[in-house]
Amino acid sequence: MTDIEYTGEIGAVKAKSSLRVKADLARAQRCRTLVCVLENPQNLYNITGVIRTAEGVGVGKIYIVSTKEFIPKTWQAMKAKAMWVNLTASGVKWVYIRRFDTTAECLTHLAKRNFTNTATSPHTLGKQNTSLYSAPPDAFTQHHLAVWFGNESGGLSDEAMTACKQCIQVPMRGIIESLNLCTSASIVLSYIAHVRIEKTQHKKKEQ
Repeated sequence: MTDIEYTGEIGAVKAKSSLRVKADLARAQRCRTLVCVLENPQNLYNITGVIRTAEGVGVGKIYIVSTKEFIPKTWQAMKAKAMWVNLTASGVKWVYIRRFDTTAECLTHLAKRNFTNTATSPHTLGKQNTSLYSAPPDAFTQHHLAVWFGNESGGLSDEAMTACKQCIQVPMRGIIESLNLCTSASIVLSYIAHVRIEKTQHKKKEQ
């Protein structure tokens, strides 16, 4: 049976779950080789906000570098906790999440899979600095791209920055020179996912 299924009640039928259809469509559009990395985040609501946004814009995976006990070690454990499901608006169910205890462990994992690491910061940090909206076409379209976000107070560690090829800057025109972690991740991930999806669709049209 494809489009309909019996519910168990005699003669009762229902259409194929609209959620399942939506999940299949989302899976097909997800940027599987785009990873969001949160390094030592402190605030639960920032973490869950990023998860919700990342799932919504089609990010492939989320890696969290932390030893904090309130962050489950595995994706399965996180999905099993009602608090995480509720705070992410069920986003935790649909995007893969993995926790690493150290930055070095996460970097090693990414290096084995040939990921290019990109940092985010509002300031020039001696790297190849790229304004989010005026970056060259190939700035965010590497086949495997990991975008790193630092914690709420100290930003990214020197270890993470050293491993990053470039630094993304969100243009700031006000007095305040920094954005909330969740807000910054929302802006950056939404734009980069859009660029990558557009490139993929353009390639398909050329074939």
